[in-house]
Amino acid sequence: MTKSVQTPDSRIIWPPQSAPASAIVFAQNKIDIAATPETIWSLLIDCVKWPSWYKHCADVSILRGGPLLSAQSKFRFKTIGFYFEPDIETFNPFETLIWSAKGPAGTRGAHAWYIERKSGGCRVVTEEAQWGVVLSLIGGRTQRTLLTSHEDWLQALKALAEKS
Repeated sequence: MTKSVQTPDSRIIWPPQSAPASAIVFAQNKIDIAATPETIWSLLIDCVKWPSWYKHCADVSILRGGPLLSAQSKFRFKTIGFYFEPDIETFNPFETLIWSAKGPAGTRGAHAWYIERKSGGCRVVTEEAQWGVVLSLIGGRTQRTLLTSHEDWLQALKALAEKS
C-alpha cells in the first residue's frame, strides 16, 4: 500500500470545486500495470462490472448515459458501506477520469484516475479528496480506509488488465 507523502499529482487537473488543496481527507495510490492505457480505460468505464472484480463495490448502475461511463454520465454504486451517485467531472479517454458526489452526513468527495503510458504498460494513479465537518473528527480513519480500499482496487485492476 502506498504510504509515502500524500501530495496530489500535478498532472491531474481537478475541477476548481474538487481540488484537493482544501480537502480534509486526501488519499493517493499508484501502481504499475503491464497493460495499455486503452485496456485500463475500458475496465474503468465499464463500472457496472466493477463488483465482479473489486470487492469493495456493489450495486452499480448508470443513471444517465451508458452503457459505459461517458462525459455526461451519472452513476450509482455502493462502496465501503455507503451509496454514492457521482457525476463525471472530467473525461479524457485513456488518461483522466474524475467524478464527484455528495456523501453521508454532509460530506462530499471527488475521485480521480490518471493513466500514464510507460514502456511495457502504464502507471495508474488514483486520488480521492473529501470535505465535510464530520471528517474533522474521523478524517484519519477515513484516509486509512481509502488507502486500503483503493490499493485493493488497483491490485484487482492490475490482475484483470494483465490477464486480458
